[in-house]
Amino acid sequence: MAIISNKKYKRNISLRRILVKKTIAVIIISIITILFLLGFIDRSPNQVINNESDVIYSINNIETNLKSIGNLDKREQDIICAVSKGLVELDIDGEIVPSLAESVNISEDGLEYVFKIRDDVYWSDGNKITPEDIVLAFREIITEEEDISALLNVFGVTDYINSNKLFSETVAISSNEDSVIIKLNYPDSNFLVELSKPQYRVRKGLLFWEDLGSNFNNIVYSGDYFISSINENEIILSRSSKSNLELAKTIHLVKDNGEDLALAAFEIGSRDVVVDPPKSQLQRLKEAGKLITIPSSKAIYLAFNINNDNITSASKKELFRLVNRAIEDYQNINSISVDLAECSYLRDDKEDLTKLQTRNVMINTEEEAELPSKVVLVAEETLLNKDLTDFLISWFDDNTDVILVVNLLPDEDMKSISEKNYYDIALINVDASLDSEELINTLSSYITEESREMISNSVTIQEREELFAEIEEDLFNTYKILPLLFYNDNIAINGELTDDLLDGNGNIIFRNLTK
Repeated sequence: MAIISNKKYKRNISLRRILVKKTIAVIIISIITILFLLGFIDRSPNQVINNESDVIYSINNIETNLKSIGNLDKREQDIICAVSKGLVELDIDGEIVPSLAESVNISEDGLEYVFKIRDDVYWSDGNKITPEDIVLAFREIITEEEDISALLNVFGVTDYINSNKLFSETVAISSNEDSVIIKLNYPDSNFLVELSKPQYRVRKGLLFWEDLGSNFNNIVYSGDYFISSINENEIILSRSSKSNLELAKTIHLVKDNGEDLALAAFEIGSRDVVVDPPKSQLQRLKEAGKLITIPSSKAIYLAFNINNDNITSASKKELFRLVNRAIEDYQNINSISVDLAECSYLRDDKEDLTKLQTRNVMINTEEEAELPSKVVLVAEETLLNKDLTDFLISWFDDNTDVILVVNLLPDEDMKSISEKNYYDIALINVDASLDSEELINTLSSYITEESREMISNSVTIQEREELFAEIEEDLFNTYKILPLLFYNDNIAINGELTDDLLDGNGNIIFRNLTK
């Protein structure tokens, strides 16, 4: 009996073990099944995390007149890019991307553009942005904006500006149920790129933008953010109710009196973004992984006094060769801040190697020339110009027998410098881009009135490029005004760097400023 009972006991234990193993197996299979099925649950639209972060962005000036923005600098234009959207925008690679328009259809002859407007775009008051709203916004832009070069090729725009005709009966910008239609006079392959610029972003009530301090609450905005507060020290941008909840909830544009103060605040974490930090700190910030460097169109040209006959053509050539050599040495120790122009008036033209090689050979061929014992240089009184001119004085002292005398002048005096006769050469700060009226105004004293009118009245960017190519050849060959260097934009960022912080026009992409 004992033997039989023992066998039964052992059999019972084996059965219990089998049951336990089966139970564990069932539990494991159930867990795996549940985890597998969870993978198919749609977590997206209803589980987007609401970003409550504040981003603090340092600026050096609070500009409250943003009615006409074509001639404002990039940092002053940035606020427009935060609170308004265009039909299309330009990404960091210079590619056209949709914004208010979800698609663009271009006719075979290149004259008609049909922008299909997204169904999910809203004003800051919650109302939908309609095609008709966008047409009305373009009417205001054409009426109030000073720089509308991209729209001068639109059929009827010039006629509308120069007459008392109705916009709807004259200008070929119209709308239907879901699209905005724009017709051109001539094909222009660069039209969409031009249309991506800040001055063509969709805004209501442009007259209100002339005094934002008094009117910011009366404006409805088409962008991801709206202005919720403004004073002499700070502009606060709040995320619009219809914007993506993953965007930073608030962006503070805080005025800092000086780049050193801005960087000091940055170092202790009370600033997230500082544009153009002190030059002396760029290398350290770069090594710490806190610096983004982007090429800009800001340039410096060297102009010879057109009223001064004391310096011969041969002497001008030799003097420019020496200045150019000094600039090369300056760039070697300031490579993060500046790039050499290498005889190119426009940064994009540096790829035209044939033209530039010919110019470089010409200026680097040393010839006998009698230089004056003293050369007087004038420049606008800025920190950047002081740094550069201090270097030039030292370089000429170490490498030549010429005494370089520098006079730094107020901006107003520099505007009329071409009419004066008390200097030999001048450093001219300019936004060297063909769509900039500043470039044409800068060159106006050095070119004929006929050339000036032709380039100002050019309808397409291709026409302007062709005209400018002829003008710059004369400017260079006669040593009137010559390119020296281009500046870079540098941005210090606390936190993880992103490569797409600036768009193709050099403006901050505020929706990418997140923590």
